Amino acid sequence: MILWVRHGQSTWNAIDRLQGHELGPPLTDLGRAQAAAVAEELSRRGVAHVLASPAVRAQQTAQVVADRLGLEVVTEPLLLEKGLEESVPSVVDRVHRLLALELPADTVAVSHGDTIGLAVGLLAGRSPGAPANASILSVDPATRAIEQWLPSIG
Repeated sequence: MILWVRHGQSTWNAIDRLQGHELGPPLTDLGRAQAAAVAEELSRRGVAHVLASPAVRAQQTAQVVADRLGLEVVTEPLLLEKGLEESVPSVVDRVHRLLALELPADTVAVSHGDTIGLAVGLLAGRSPGAPANASILSVDPATRAIEQWLPSIG
């Protein structure tokens, strides 16, 4: 099962600016605290593999998680956020290609709200909408039920 993690708050999230394929906006102090809370929550879940979008905000979140779990971050371009000029079907195609990969059973995928929403929607048969920053979602493969939680900070 994939645990889908939306990156912590970025400097552009803080000012409500769309990021798209812009790789650069880093995490804010709040975003780093959110990443630490996610890492703590995931430390209780037997995670074996950490994937991350190439965007800095996802890489920074994933690195906090990986450091806490004693794992390495594997960069996966298929997890990139929807580009401002990119179509939704193109992102859906990327998600299908990601889901076709043979990933370890307990994989964390650190990505973006739109990409996660589409992935979870494909797996569950219904979209949960865009998740909040630093939220964790999973879909039970047997029941297609969505579980979502937002770890508390501090």
